[in-house]
Amino acid sequence: MKLISVAKKLLMGAGFAGLLAVMPAMVLAHSALTASLPGNAAVVSSPEKLELTFNEDVRMLRLTLVHGAAHNIEFGFQPSTTPGTTFAYELPMLMMGEHTVSWTIVGADGHTVSGDFKFSVSADGAEAQSEAHNHGGAHHQH
Repeated sequence: MKLISVAKKLLMGAGFAGLLAVMPAMVLAHSALTASLPGNAAVVSSPEKLELTFNEDVRMLRLTLVHGAAHNIEFGFQPSTTPGTTFAYELPMLMMGEHTVSWTIVGADGHTVSGDFKFSVSADGAEAQSEAHNHGGAHHQH
């Protein structure tokens, strides 16, 4: 009987330790870009829209599209006042070459997260498709 009681205590202790090990990852989890159209590093024909999808409801604070080193492309972005997971914007015809998308959002936890990704427009590029992102390119502030 005593052996069963000791085994139960060990299992409960192991479960509690496992929970403690997982909690920091849960607490540190912030909003993240999960997909975009066009995708990161994609080579595409001029896309008709720019679409960003996040892992939870966020408010989009800033979104820029830059061709080359410094040519800002205007596409009617306005900061969002209501949270959402997907944000889509119609684009004008884009010039050939590299484009950088930079974004800043605020998540439900109140933390600001920023990131960027690049894609290129080419005459022989494929049609833009939504592609998954890993979480390596984002920076957050507390």
